[in-house]
Amino acid sequence: TAKTEESEFQKIYGLGVIPIPTNRPMIRKDQKDLIYRTEDAKFDAIIADVVERHEAGQPILIGTASVAKSELLSEKLKRAGVPHKVLNAKHHESEAAIVALAGRKGA
Repeated sequence: TAKTEESEFQKIYGLGVIPIPTNRPMIRKDQKDLIYRTEDAKFDAIIADVVERHEAGQPILIGTASVAKSELLSEKLKRAGVPHKVLNAKHHESEAAIVALAGRKGA
């Protein structure tokens, strides 16, 4: 919500923030941040987590900061034997098909 950025809204835009309660109880579980010494260590941890979730049948969406990082992660997933689809600026022609199947088992 905007409440966490209230001081920024006030300082930049001169606007206050009013919290609006949810109409349902919060089910999201916030986790602590994980910090890794190297990018390789971070990606190894991501792959291990993805393998575990994939084996449990859980759909997974991974966001990366760049096309290069998405391709690096894709290569690591291939080596780990995890079937996946890459959606980035290089694969725009297959974007609709990838999005249409997103969330389905094996997609």
